[in-house]
Amino acid sequence: MPLPPRSKADSIAMLANAPWVVAAIVVALLLGALLNPAKTPQPALGWYQHSGLQSLEWNNYLSWLRFNGQGKLAGQLEQQLAAGDVHAFSAAMLSPAFVTDSEQRARDFWSPAQRDTWSALRQQVPGQLAASNLYRWGLADSSPRPARFFTAPFTGGPLWLTALTLLALMPLASSLERTLGHGRVLTLWLLGCLLAGAGYLMLARAGQTPFHGATPALMVWYGAFLGLQGWRTRLSFPMPGRAWPTIALPTAALAIIPLALLALQAWQSQPATAYLAAGMLALGGGILLVQIMRPAEPAQDIEIVMPDPQDQQILQRGWEALGSLQPAAAIDAFQQVIERHPDHFDALTGLFTAHRMGQHSNDWLHTAHRLFAHPATEKGQPQQVAGHWQQFRQQQGPTLPAAIGWPLVTTLTRAGEFSQAEALAASLDHHDTRKSALQALREALLREGLGHRAKALEP
Repeated sequence: MPLPPRSKADSIAMLANAPWVVAAIVVALLLGALLNPAKTPQPALGWYQHSGLQSLEWNNYLSWLRFNGQGKLAGQLEQQLAAGDVHAFSAAMLSPAFVTDSEQRARDFWSPAQRDTWSALRQQVPGQLAASNLYRWGLADSSPRPARFFTAPFTGGPLWLTALTLLALMPLASSLERTLGHGRVLTLWLLGCLLAGAGYLMLARAGQTPFHGATPALMVWYGAFLGLQGWRTRLSFPMPGRAWPTIALPTAALAIIPLALLALQAWQSQPATAYLAAGMLALGGGILLVQIMRPAEPAQDIEIVMPDPQDQQILQRGWEALGSLQPAAAIDAFQQVIERHPDHFDALTGLFTAHRMGQHSNDWLHTAHRLFAHPATEKGQPQQVAGHWQQFRQQQGPTLPAAIGWPLVTTLTRAGEFSQAEALAASLDHHDTRKSALQALREALLREGLGHRAKALEP
């Protein structure tokens, strides 16, 4: 059905619940990928090659690695250079141990003039690194600089992969930020940057491209969304100007989205294992962190009522009579309990079944109305009422008095039967309980990420 025009209150609520944190970070990530794609030559690497520092120290650095038992790394750096990857030079530029050793032993392999030149050039390295975006924003595994874990996701990465990761995140963003709140979503992002950076550094080697790209850190939000879901997740599909259709899928099946994105990241980036470790650690961290960060359910005062042994015996006789296909005996038993406790839920459900079995249409209708108007606040009761409503609707049709129907809308909402609640609400006339029932249904739809359906309810 066509969507009704939005009221001013709905627009304000929508703006308040918008995923502002996610939107701001998305814009920053896209700008970072555009401003520093990490594929263009980095100024620090060009300076290292052409300033004379490479010709002075590179061969010495490789010899120093082999002398200190790191011959394998020296061979890998030579292979990187042979393949055209000049990021190998960062291994020497960012090696404090090599610089310290060279200062102590420089006279063994350099003339006094060369020592002065090398010292002068070495003093320029920090400034050159500060002028090179990838090394200013990102991480080098030989010099992690922990504060830069937070800026590493803004450096480079394939632009198409960053855009694809963000596009797949958009349908989840509203539900995630509405459930957790703006502060928790921002905290998750910061923790995701730390987790992704730590995962990368566990497997990266000196001289490899510093950690960059948004995809690994974004996995923390994917993990948080999965961690908030139950066994099944409802997904909605946009239909311009109309209510969105919804399907339910096993939550585990949705994990294929972040895993596929991580596989693309590993395919596009080197070292692949380091990027996989970064993303998997952020994804798993998101699933676990959200269990701690999810808002607590509001506490409710619950009155515990001990069952009456006599009532329990009578109810037992009633259920046994139903099992023996003796509806008259069952009706008599359940009526005894209802005479003392008019709102006894178990007795009402038993009487509902007995009247239906005995084909007492008028009595069944009266009992059904009493059952549908019951608050049904205890665990499992809303689901039972929803099941009886399906039976009633199949036999009697969906028509109910407003005084009975609106409490039933609230019960169906608590049972998670949103489609039934929406259909029933559309058929009911105005009543004093209408406002509270619609409010409860709207809030439940918003929690499930079905804001389009919440806005479709008449105010």
